[in-house]
Amino acid sequence: MNNAHFKLECFKNGLYSPEQVIGFYNTIYKGNTKFNKRDAQLWMNGKSWGIYVIDQTAIEMINMLNKIRSELIADEKKRIEKNKPRYTKMFKAEVDLWEVHKELINLPLNFFHSILIEMNMFEVEYYGNLSILEDDKNEY
Repeated sequence: MNNAHFKLECFKNGLYSPEQVIGFYNTIYKGNTKFNKRDAQLWMNGKSWGIYVIDQTAIEMINMLNKIRSELIADEKKRIEKNKPRYTKMFKAEVDLWEVHKELINLPLNFFHSILIEMNMFEVEYYGNLSILEDDKNEY
């Protein structure tokens, strides 16, 4: 995988910046602290004079995200066919996402949002706004 391909895969999986890439990397590989934001930036952008070799563990992280993503999308498509979708809310905080969707614990918020985009699920509400809407209905 070259640097451009790695960057596109990161974007596809909701990792839009070197900070997000290395943050998730550190979540996955807790014991491996030899990489930092600069490494993630080089993985994504390469060097001005050529490619920058991406550590195999970073490639494995992307492959893992792609596998999880494919499985989640396939499962949600089956639920949609049965008219029982689960991914109907957008979240502003990871803790709220993880509370509602246990299968997404430790995955970045943008990872979930990128799944919504890929599935063209644009008719969603923010999770936190639902209680506000209910409160407004009760006042009238």
